[in-house]
Amino acid sequence: MIPGIHVSTAGGIHNAPLKLKELGLKTGQIFTANQRRWKNSEISPAAIAKFTEASRGLIIVSHASYLINFASANPEVVEKSHIALLEELNRCKSLGIRYLVMHPGAHQKAGLEKGIQMISTSLRQLLPSVTDGPILLLENTAGAGSTIGCHLQELAAIRDSSDIPELIGYCIDTAHAHGAGYRITDENTVSVFVDQLEDILGCGNIKAFHLNDSKVECDSRRDRHEHFGKGTIGLDGLQCLFQTPALSGIPGIAETPGSDDERAEDMCKLQQMK
Repeated sequence: MIPGIHVSTAGGIHNAPLKLKELGLKTGQIFTANQRRWKNSEISPAAIAKFTEASRGLIIVSHASYLINFASANPEVVEKSHIALLEELNRCKSLGIRYLVMHPGAHQKAGLEKGIQMISTSLRQLLPSVTDGPILLLENTAGAGSTIGCHLQELAAIRDSSDIPELIGYCIDTAHAHGAGYRITDENTVSVFVDQLEDILGCGNIKAFHLNDSKVECDSRRDRHEHFGKGTIGLDGLQCLFQTPALSGIPGIAETPGSDDERAEDMCKLQQMK
């Protein structure tokens, strides 16, 4: 994988790629807006120009708002989700960001099958409307409550039923996979997991990884990020996954707790050859 981190935009969105370059990293993830608000102010042309210049030569991934849920039983939430995703797609386009990660959402009272259909329908309506926008990456989940995406097949079902598979890829989070029951603790379990990724999603459709150790047990259906080697996944499994040849060239982005520098320290651990 290509080593990267989730990086802060404090002091201006252009500071994020500058920090990545300072750390010697070729990829990273940002929030282009407050991920816990429905409405955000527009990015100024001056800020866009600064970011564009600072991010040259980097692969930047954005993460969409956590509030987006096209499978909601509340029509108002679905409508707000449409507006929020459209705004994010356009922000990414203006910033030249290649990939946009989104949590699939929760089906609540609708049921899994209906929830998947609602998500794929919304994506079919929205994604083609932003010409030359980012590829949307569906992120797997740990499976708490009625969240969709804890099984890889659920992600595949959304993409397959969207009728626009060329505009949709995947982002795999290791802590979420661990919480959902996928074991990635050593060479053997990583090999099985990578085979599952290939068989169900196709590794060529995976455009980013979120790399995290976990504070909770495998199959707990919970999502609690931890520093590499300090959790229940362990450093060996994360190193094996990071160094898997089939995943070469895919951004591997640390989302561990703490500061940018702490996440960069975690990433250094994965680059040490076993």
